[in-house]
Amino acid sequence: MTRVLVSHPHVAAVAAGLAETLEREGKLAAFATGIAFARDGRLRPMVDKLAERYPLARNRVLPGIPAAHLQRHAFVEAGARLLAGSAGKRIGLGVSLYNALFVAHDAAVALHPWPRDTQAVYAYEDGALRTFQRARRAGISRIWDLPLPHYRTISQVLRAEFDRWPGAAVGPPHREPDWKQKRKDEELALADQVSVASSFTKQSLEAVGTRQPIAVAPYGFPCDQFQPRSSAPRGRFRVLSVGTHDLRKGTPYLLEAWKQAALPDAELHLVGPLRLAKGFLDGYAGSFKHWPHVPKASLAEHYAAADLLAFPTLGDGFGLVIQEAMCTGTPVVTTPCGGGPECITDGRDGWIVPPRDVDALVARFREAAADRDRLAAMGSAARLRAERWSWADSISQLIRALGI
Repeated sequence: MTRVLVSHPHVAAVAAGLAETLEREGKLAAFATGIAFARDGRLRPMVDKLAERYPLARNRVLPGIPAAHLQRHAFVEAGARLLAGSAGKRIGLGVSLYNALFVAHDAAVALHPWPRDTQAVYAYEDGALRTFQRARRAGISRIWDLPLPHYRTISQVLRAEFDRWPGAAVGPPHREPDWKQKRKDEELALADQVSVASSFTKQSLEAVGTRQPIAVAPYGFPCDQFQPRSSAPRGRFRVLSVGTHDLRKGTPYLLEAWKQAALPDAELHLVGPLRLAKGFLDGYAGSFKHWPHVPKASLAEHYAAADLLAFPTLGDGFGLVIQEAMCTGTPVVTTPCGGGPECITDGRDGWIVPPRDVDALVARFREAAADRDRLAAMGSAARLRAERWSWADSISQLIRALGI
């Protein structure tokens, strides 16, 4: 039986779910994370009390992991957040929270004592280098989780879109700094296996010649967090898009398709940061409504009120909004450049359209608006699809695929 040390700096759902499943199966050596509380920890009563006022505190409670198997690097996470926040800015530090958190956590895990029976480590991109170096010296196997497509694929997408949509981007195409590219390359080279959530991410690894085995395990649907709507929406036909709206997410294609579709008595809602240039957006002024921020607790209402979710991404590791919408009974139109193929059967419980295909998006918008009864039936099928693939199913498939 393989005993696994799982490492993640801030109790992400996938890492916590993997750790809890391994614990149930007697395979967890330890879960190394940031601010977290075990099911039997001394601070658990205080956290439960705090959660009555601040519900988000519950996200840091790990009911499936005992204190004996929890390695908390709380001061590392808190320190990284201070350095990247207002305290860091006051002393002139321009530190990215993500970079500070992952690099510092990796260093802390590499220095902390590990259980003697640790036989494998499971760590995430950008937070695995020192941990993997120590594991290799000790003859311990190494599993690398890649939550996004390989950085070279993302860079290629952004460069191409920057040329296709001149004036649309805010600033030059994003490029990972050299030190981060080097770090990612070294982490991948040290890995014995790679874990991904979609075939698209697997393809991005194969495109750079990755030879390690790649395990694909789609994320589980969060059916407990997003309940099915009681009835299909009525009134104006509504298309919703949730997340960051920029070149990588295919937002220019969405706006152009919506403009060309010219649907009567219809509206497009964008929820999340809009990272496109004002001059470009002026060409679509009045064609959409923008909600810069919606609390997570209110997202279900937006999904339920929409006839269709549009997610025309050009490069995602998965795209959790696909699953969230499907859980509420809202069908999704997306591309194969993410987790869409893992979640949707085209034409039955949603649609998969080619990337960058404005005409295909226009056709789906018009088809959906013309037959809302059929669209509602697709939404019901989407909810049924969601109920057939839980987080437990996802983690079990991952464990089987990795052979741990």
